[in-house]
This record gives sequence, structure tokens and C-alpha cells, in this order.
Amino acid sequence: MWRAARRLALPGEAQTPAQWAEGGSSWLASAKLKLVDGCNLRCFMCNYWHRRRKDELSTEAVAAVIDDLAALGCQKLHLTGGELYMRRDVNDLVAHASEQGMRVNLTTNGTLIDKEQVKALLKVPARSVTVSLDAPTARVHDSIRGRAGAWKKTTRTLDRLLARRGPKTKVRLNTVVSRRNLHTLTGWADFLRERPIDGWLLIPMDEAGEDTDHLTAADIAWYTATVAPLLASRIQVPGFDPWLYGRSDADRDHAASGRFARGYYAKQRCYAPWAHTLVGPTGDVYPCCQLHRRMTPLGNVRDKPLRQIFADDPYVQLRRSLWRERGEWCHRCADFLEENAAIEEVVRWPASS
Repeated sequence: MWRAARRLALPGEAQTPAQWAEGGSSWLASAKLKLVDGCNLRCFMCNYWHRRRKDELSTEAVAAVIDDLAALGCQKLHLTGGELYMRRDVNDLVAHASEQGMRVNLTTNGTLIDKEQVKALLKVPARSVTVSLDAPTARVHDSIRGRAGAWKKTTRTLDRLLARRGPKTKVRLNTVVSRRNLHTLTGWADFLRERPIDGWLLIPMDEAGEDTDHLTAADIAWYTATVAPLLASRIQVPGFDPWLYGRSDADRDHAASGRFARGYYAKQRCYAPWAHTLVGPTGDVYPCCQLHRRMTPLGNVRDKPLRQIFADDPYVQLRRSLWRERGEWCHRCADFLEENAAIEEVVRWPASS
């Protein structure tokens, strides 16, 4: 996203705050395609496995969306689900997007990918593959994911990816942090020492789980004082940040209330609606994953091409409203903090402009 903002800031191309506030946008830095409305696991913190797979976009329809993204200048594409590999065309779609010049990332639980699919995916290649793993032990991971044997299948895929990856593909891990696995976090050092991954993202559990599974204010304080320093000293993973709840008392207070943006959007803007888009499994278009199914869709790619939806009035009006004030879900999201801070650094607009 910041590369696109930097391009706008070049002499002769710069937009004023007023022009941004009008809500127009003709380029994309990144996009997310959520292609599957279901999952083969039964994670307690996620409801995708409750959903019925119905009316998902066909391979041809997804390819058309990818073509539109390319026409909009999209640089980075994230493919996800539900569980992505419930579809059989994933590797073909990765190849199609790669041929369009996009850096393709995907997220999977890894339980449905066989050895040949791993080889095909890495041959394309995908720019990065993120595997979801919630504990360094089978007992805890399987209890979270709701399926016996899930840990074994996921780690087998992870190991195959690590063994076969080339220099163009990164292999990363995601871990959702809850009270169910908080006690296992310091046990990851041995697991990761044997697996040279390229990134590890700790994700605070959102509102989808049971209230008793969220970290309390006391849990967050203990994590920040005890667990985060241990992880910082023991985990040697590129770019790893153990301070997912921040470092200050104010940061921890925000996190305890589920406001993981730590107050950033009270004063600063989110530029994701100008530079990012999301297409859901049935073709509905949203500005980002935080607003996926939490607002009226901005359009559907079965009715209009994505490039038209991106420029149409519903998108423009949303951008105008978010220019003035960020909604509650914005305050719960930390996904674009780094990119937004980079954009602010480039354009240097006062928050009140």
C-alpha cells in the first residue's frame, strides 16, 4: 500500500487531502479473495465450519476478478477462506495471478494439501504460504481446532513446504492467542528451532469465540510482563513481534477492550478503502476483512466487474465517511497499522485536514 501512496506523492501526481476526501480511487495496492465458505476443522474461535458452501464463485469468475485486480494495478493478492484447499483450483488460481504480475500469498490450515499439491504450489511459485498452527503440541492444537490428528497433518504440510521451498517463497505461521493456548507460547522455541520459518504472527482472538476464552486484562498484563520478553529472547524468527498487546498501560487497556488499533484511528485515518479491497466467496465486495459481512456489500462481481464497483458511488461514499470518522470495527483492527503509518509519513497530512 505504501508504494502506491508514495507514487501519489510524487511531484505532479500528488493529491490534496480534499481530493482524497472526495472518495475516488483508481489503483489498488492489495486485495484479499476469500474463496471458501467453509472449513474442514471445527475451531472454537471461528464460525466458518458452521457455514454451508453455496454459490461460491467458479474458477472462471475468480479468474475474471484477478484480471480486474491486475487492471487496477494490484500488486499483492491474498487468497484465503475458510479453508482454501477445500477447492481444487487453488494452485491454478495462484498461477493465474502470478502470471498477471501479482505477489500471491495464501493462508491454509494445511490439513488438505498432499505432497503433489505442495510441489505444484512451490513450482508456480506462491510468494508466501502461511500455515495456521495454534500450539507446538498436538493435544492443545487439536483441542482448539476440534479435530483429532489436525496437528499431525498441519505440521507434515509445514515440513514439506520448508523442505521444498525455493528462494522466492516464504513460509510463515499464524497462531491465534487465547486462554486455551496462552500457557503453551513459551514452548514454541524448540518447535521453531527445528523449523526455519520466515515469519510468525501472533493474532489476538476476536469476538467470535466464547467470552471465557478471551485474554482478560490480568492475562494481558501477565503476558506483556512475562511471556513477551521470554519470546523476544528465545524466538529467532525474521520480523517476529511478541508485543501483540503493546507495551504501555494504555495499549494494554485498549487490547483488553478489543481495540487492537490502540487508539490510532481516533486521530489518524485508514487508507485501506482507497488501496485495498476484499471479495467474498459468493462475490460480494467489501473494503476489508473487518467489514466483511458486517455491512451492506458495496457490490457483487457477478453483477458488475470489480473495477467498476471499486469506482462506483457506494465505495466513494464509504471512503468519504471514513475520511471523517472511523467506525467501531476500525478500532478493533491492527491489520493496516504499519501501512497507514507509512502513508502518513509520505503524505504528511494533518489529521484534521
